[in-house]
Amino acid sequence: MSHLSKEQRYTIDRMVKEGYSQVEIAGVINKNKSVVCREIHRYGEPNGSYCAVLAHKKYLNRQKEKPKKVSFTEEMKILIEHQLKAKFSPEQISGTAKLNGIPMVSYESIY
Repeated sequence: MSHLSKEQRYTIDRMVKEGYSQVEIAGVINKNKSVVCREIHRYGEPNGSYCAVLAHKKYLNRQKEKPKKVSFTEEMKILIEHQLKAKFSPEQISGTAKLNGIPMVSYESIY
């Protein structure tokens, strides 16, 4: 999956203002029409307008705020082993850590 570039957002901006359909826009930027629809819905204005500059800023903020991948540390391993011996499920271990603000891998990784 590739993300939209700044240039593609400018193309969407221009074509929306000129009244092109989302299918036509998708063809020009070589993306699926659902990508264009999602982009306009996610980063557009409530009145239906779309501004490429604002959309790109919102996109960058969204990427910055995205949760980062947690590395499996030795401390996590010790905590997980202790809680598994106490008969906690991987879902409980991961969920409890999240509630307490403790960095933890997903329950899938614990399995």
